[in-house]
Amino acid sequence: MEAKEILQKVKQYFNELAAPENLPMAEHTEYELKDGGKVMIDKLEVGGVVMIDGNAALPGEAELVDGSKMTIGDNGVITAIEVVKPEEEMIEPIVEDMSSKFAAFETLTSEKFANYEIKFSAYEQRFADYEVKMKKANKVIDELLKLSTLLVEAPVQAPDNSVRTSNAFKEVEEKKSLNILFN
Repeated sequence: MEAKEILQKVKQYFNELAAPENLPMAEHTEYELKDGGKVMIDKLEVGGVVMIDGNAALPGEAELVDGSKMTIGDNGVITAIEVVKPEEEMIEPIVEDMSSKFAAFETLTSEKFANYEIKFSAYEQRFADYEVKMKKANKVIDELLKLSTLLVEAPVQAPDNSVRTSNAFKEVEEKKSLNILFN
């Protein structure tokens, strides 16, 4: 006998010992496969046993009508399962009442616009006050220009020689040092 044959016989003996027929029968529920067949499953979870016509299901993938997918291992044992919840139990998306949020937003924006309107009217008043002040300042400047023109255009008298004018500045004669040239 070769090693493969021995391993095959050991596997067959093990399968016979652990076969679902030798296990005590649990309560099985009938499920319909998506491809049309029917299976009996004792519990729809990992570790449950899948039976087809009283025999353990072959290893592989199976999908039930409800969309649940399961991976079946040796001896029909479920090794992985992805259960789809029925539609009745699916959670509906939460629908918020946006009218209350919109009302709060509208109130907030109305208050802000009212505050802006008050500030804007205050700025308009200050601007009007500045316009009045600028007009007065322009009048003063015009009058000063007229006075300056009159002073410039007024006849000038010749200076009186008898009045002595003093100059606060002293004339200092700079001494030129030629030492730099001869050193």
